[in-house]
Amino acid sequence: MILYVDCSTTRMNPKGLLMIPLLLCVVIFTDADSRKPKVFLHDYTSYKNICREMDWVPKCNKQPLKGCFGKVVAFHAHLSKSLLNAPVNTIIKLTNVQTNEGGGYNPTTGKFTAPTDGVYSFYWTYCTNKGSTVYVGGYVDGKLTTRVLTHGQANAWQNTSGQVVIKLNKGSQFWIQTFFGTAQFIHDSYTFLSGYKLSGC
Repeated sequence: MILYVDCSTTRMNPKGLLMIPLLLCVVIFTDADSRKPKVFLHDYTSYKNICREMDWVPKCNKQPLKGCFGKVVAFHAHLSKSLLNAPVNTIIKLTNVQTNEGGGYNPTTGKFTAPTDGVYSFYWTYCTNKGSTVYVGGYVDGKLTTRVLTHGQANAWQNTSGQVVIKLNKGSQFWIQTFFGTAQFIHDSYTFLSGYKLSGC
């Protein structure tokens, strides 16, 4: 086994036209397989230290990226009270908030406001009973983006779910609301909305 560790450095002349190699540090290990791992690692570390002493080790950029602070943005909220005969265009306000990292979700308005630019994922599910007809959509800044429904439900109980992955600008808002007809019944215990930021750096 032969292992090369390139510790070369270069320097630019005053006119910026020529790259001049100053040092090439080549480490050759032979018979690596026959050595004990502890001995091999000790020798390898010694050569790395030599290169480090020659200031070969690249410097890391420790400056954070603008607008990227590594903060988690995520929320999860349940419906606190069942809805009965909710009229069209009713915003579903899920006030039982279990998670709200980043503070983007407002249970009073039922709306999530993006704290930063980025790609976000939203998922919701609602529970209805037999005979119900319920249309619930995902809205971004007043525009209907995703539609899900149950119509003339035959089952005793049923959950219907929707999801959208969408790019939002800082200050954009997302919420869910009924968009067609009267929502006859939405059960509280099995209805929730979740959202989180996927990217945005």
